[in-house]
Amino acid sequence: MTGGNRDSIIIAVGCGHGARDRGCADGPAALRRPAADAAIPWIDIAVTAPPGRSADMVVADVCDRLARRVESECRRGRFPVVIGGDHSIAVGTWTGMRRAPAGVTGFRLVWIDAHMDCHVPQTSPSSALHGMPVACLMGECHPRLTAAACPCPVFAPGCIRLVGVRSFEPEEVVLAARMGVAVTHMAEIERQGLARVLAEAAGDGPFGISLDLDAVDPLDAPGVGSPVEGGIRGDALLAALTPLLASPRCLGLEIAEYNPNHDIDRRTARLVEALIGAATATGAQP
Repeated sequence: MTGGNRDSIIIAVGCGHGARDRGCADGPAALRRPAADAAIPWIDIAVTAPPGRSADMVVADVCDRLARRVESECRRGRFPVVIGGDHSIAVGTWTGMRRAPAGVTGFRLVWIDAHMDCHVPQTSPSSALHGMPVACLMGECHPRLTAAACPCPVFAPGCIRLVGVRSFEPEEVVLAARMGVAVTHMAEIERQGLARVLAEAAGDGPFGISLDLDAVDPLDAPGVGSPVEGGIRGDALLAALTPLLASPRCLGLEIAEYNPNHDIDRRTARLVEALIGAATATGAQP
């Protein structure tokens, strides 16, 4: 992982309270060890989980503090790279981004994930918060998160595009359609090509990228808690994302669900490190 001239900061969020397998909470620490000498500043959002505090309240507190930090860094002109932790942290990341002036007009979110993350508490078979962040960002917020991080819809219909989806429940399909969330399944990626799909999802204005590593095929990214076969190959993802991450229109990157306890030969970690390198490198393209 090497730094370039882009004014970047890594914001680590070792929170696994939104997931059933909480091993993803160890992800940021596992990534930081080999990156300790990197030039990019690294800060940690503390996770406070005293006895008796529910998982949703822990996540609400983390997302609230993460949103404030992302907003602050964006206002300073920095490019935030948020590293989870489970994908419920996205409520904080993109709430903070949308509060900052640079992300107000025409901002789009490219959400790369094997799952739709469009559940609400009434539809979720697991009740895990990492299956709900898209719904939260679209205003269908978990009641315990509403006051903390998303008191109103963060995104308008048409501003979030899901890419790489291949595991979901029927209720999510209905809710995504009602919320105006576009969905691109793996079959469509195979027809059009990943680079074309991602470029279309990003549009021609400001955008951000949220990556759940289970979007990647388990052959290349085994270090996740909810692997799904038939995903995007790691080298294809890196090749397709590199020009998008280099664009000055890209205002932030989030990578979630790295679980080092399931990784094999650091395959997943190396992919994460390559993506961070692409995001923070010099030579941004228009």
